[in-house]
Amino acid sequence: MNLQKWKLAKRIGKFLGIALGAVIAAYSVQGFIVQAGLGGGGIGGIALLLFYTLGFPIGIVNFILNIPLFALGWKEVNRNFVAKTFFGIIVYSLALDFFKGIQPLQLNDVFLGALYGGVLGGVGSGFVFRLGGSLGGTDIIAKIIQRRFGWAMGTTMLMINALIILASWAILGPKIALYTLVSMFTYSRTVDVIASGLPAKSVTIISNQSDQLIQRILRELGRGVTFLHGQGGYSSAEKNVIICVVNIAELGHLKRIVREEDPHSFIIVQTASEVVGEGFAVE
Repeated sequence: MNLQKWKLAKRIGKFLGIALGAVIAAYSVQGFIVQAGLGGGGIGGIALLLFYTLGFPIGIVNFILNIPLFALGWKEVNRNFVAKTFFGIIVYSLALDFFKGIQPLQLNDVFLGALYGGVLGGVGSGFVFRLGGSLGGTDIIAKIIQRRFGWAMGTTMLMINALIILASWAILGPKIALYTLVSMFTYSRTVDVIASGLPAKSVTIISNQSDQLIQRILRELGRGVTFLHGQGGYSSAEKNVIICVVNIAELGHLKRIVREEDPHSFIIVQTASEVVGEGFAVE
């Protein structure tokens, strides 16, 4: 397969992935959120309120209300993102009305509807974000803010969408509004995990057995390391410093290597909220 065909296949694969994420997100709304009588945030929340009060189709309303935000995204965000977003909005809106009335489980607990609806919706939306698109609504605003200020998309969406809860409080009542907040929070946390991946760990190791440690890290974990020369503040003795980034699953193995090679070493473990590079997620 030549380079052009490979790029085309990769692009088609991303659009298929966006379609899958949109379908999952729509299923979460009709299967859990609507069944539990919950509201939502942003454009989706407005569409839900119009559905509950006037019976308007959620998908059609979602598409119509997204048009001005789509125009904003066209001016503010790169065209590739806009194209994927437009595709995602279409699939999501169609799937919302296609899944109308579906009930995968008979939920007698509003909390379960909020929990599973939030998680499943976050998986779908996060998957779309990871592939470089969005499902419209406040997702577009969140993407713009992320590009300009570096804020996490899920956190931004939670802040913006919380305003819609005020309307839900008045129309659906305080209990449903509070459960809706639970759903939105679960959704935003799941989006952050799926879109950015689980936080990696940045590990700093101060040891006198640095050569042995580096060889084992390279051989057993396959992770790159950075080697620095340091000096003890109290003893003034020269110290060897190793910096290595691993995922959560590899952290225990790394600690075991350090304990076996140098029980007197000093280890600092920090959370790296996002790592871009070989061996980790790349946009």
